[in-house]
Amino acid sequence: MISNLHIGFDARHLTSKVLRGMDRYTVGLISELVNQGVQVTLFHRACEPLNSIHIKNLKCNIIGLKDYSGLHWEQVVLPLALLRGKFDLFHAPAERGVPLFAPCPVVFTIHSVTGNSYYNLVQSGLLPGCVSDYLGYDFNPSRNSFWDYLFRLQLLRANYIITPSDFCRSEVIRFLNVHPNRVITTHLAAHEQFEKPARPKDERDTLLKTLGIKKPYLLYVGGYEPHKNVAGLLETFAIVKQTHPDLMLVIAGSKFLPESLRQKALALNLHTDDVLFLVDVTDELTDLYDSAELFVTLSWRETFCLPALEAMKRGVPVIGSQWGAFSEVAGDAGQVINPNDYTGTASTILQMLKPEKRMSLSDLACQQARKFNWERTGKETLNLYKSLLGLTDKHS
Repeated sequence: MISNLHIGFDARHLTSKVLRGMDRYTVGLISELVNQGVQVTLFHRACEPLNSIHIKNLKCNIIGLKDYSGLHWEQVVLPLALLRGKFDLFHAPAERGVPLFAPCPVVFTIHSVTGNSYYNLVQSGLLPGCVSDYLGYDFNPSRNSFWDYLFRLQLLRANYIITPSDFCRSEVIRFLNVHPNRVITTHLAAHEQFEKPARPKDERDTLLKTLGIKKPYLLYVGGYEPHKNVAGLLETFAIVKQTHPDLMLVIAGSKFLPESLRQKALALNLHTDDVLFLVDVTDELTDLYDSAELFVTLSWRETFCLPALEAMKRGVPVIGSQWGAFSEVAGDAGQVINPNDYTGTASTILQMLKPEKRMSLSDLACQQARKFNWERTGKETLNLYKSLLGLTDKHS
């Protein structure tokens, strides 16, 4: 019986203030698995409590394990807990956490092979400079540090690997030399937050004013890391402003804002009335989408681009890179651009700002977003579990 399945999850990453892509994946997947009758236990380090806001509605067991270090927790304490609890399966959902001596089958979710991907983009000539320009650190796939060796062992130990897109699946197979039969795609979906009805317009306008936002505006949601190319977005927006001086750019990033981006904006003569930088927006994020003209990202490549799906869920047309999984997610509702071509991207933005174009793409966005839901992802993941445990002949 599926209701008797007992699955353990590595939940160490659910300590952050704001849920990012892999966190939303974990929360969304677990919630759906519980809905489908699976018993789920979240494991974390006792010294690092989980954020209660993220887990309060998950209806699962939560166990903090004491340890001497993160590695000790992962490779010694956790396997012993899985053995004592007689777990059917363990799932590492956030690109780490595969216990090499787990007493049960292990599923490993890899959301991105960012280092390998950018190394390839630079080596192929699609991006100039060196890898550190995009990652903020040097990367070479032939390196052999302890952590690289451990990761390769974890890849070998995992019975199956899940990726959020077919693009990511192809990179895992290509760059990590994993056999295709061991890698499957289960798409992400939008958090339940983005299913809620929009606030009344006057309430939303009041909130925007409180945040310092004036309409009309373009919206970017995502990280501030170098490979997200926020600097390129600022350059593109400076071009758009020449034709659309009333337009604002709202950038909702996470963790912290690099001072270099503030300086970049000033160098482009973009001031606080032109560009607003926000950090760790939570409940208000839905309102930002609901009042935006367009969602725009110039991140060179994404392995899913969850913010684009969130925007489409709210009927907002989206623009993103022709490299990566953006087009896989956005379908006909999105406009793909060359993220190195700021002038061309600016032209695309100006075309999409035309009311008739926005209206047609808004309808397509809503239709496309409906293709992604946690019920489907949960069923596909559960089918994989069943296949691995010999409870079905095949998985989808």
